[in-house]
Amino acid sequence: MPDTAPDQLRRDARDNRAAILGAARALFADSADVAMCQVARRAGVGQATLYRNFPSRGALIAELLDEHVERLAALAAEHAGQPDAFFVLLRGLIDGMVGLYGLAVLARSDGETDSQIRDGRRRIAELLKGPLCDAKAAGTLRRDISIDDVFLLLGMARGAMEGLADPGARSAVAHRVLALILGGIEQPPPA
Repeated sequence: MPDTAPDQLRRDARDNRAAILGAARALFADSADVAMCQVARRAGVGQATLYRNFPSRGALIAELLDEHVERLAALAAEHAGQPDAFFVLLRGLIDGMVGLYGLAVLARSDGETDSQIRDGRRRIAELLKGPLCDAKAAGTLRRDISIDDVFLLLGMARGAMEGLADPGARSAVAHRVLALILGGIEQPPPA
């Protein structure tokens, strides 16, 4: 039997890791109550492969949180310098909260991911800083809004989704909260 080429092994390993992350994203979008064996089964990999890639549920959660922050960083880069960049990022954060609801619930109760959450929050604050200032300078955002206010608003949206099992209901509530938030933070045009 011929040996498997090293490139094939690396590609298989990458494919397995991507399958695990995709399965975890889908499962954690709906619930925090996801066992690692469910992730492995959905990804089509064995337990050993799962644990070789992610030695704990906390490590898997940390990777998914990092992915979320990286998507926001890409969104920030894509809209850098645009007058509505702050509002695009705010919508991206709300959409991310809907998509990662179960993961966020779990992360808040998992001590292993605590530092990951702090790091992600710090990175998000850095991503928002420039667009926040730009929106204020453009007159589209109230001048008294701070980064802390943005995190308070996000906490309000997360709280409104609390306990809603249906992803559609969470999305509807989150987007209603976003509409209410925007009504309170956008600078009204001069009369």
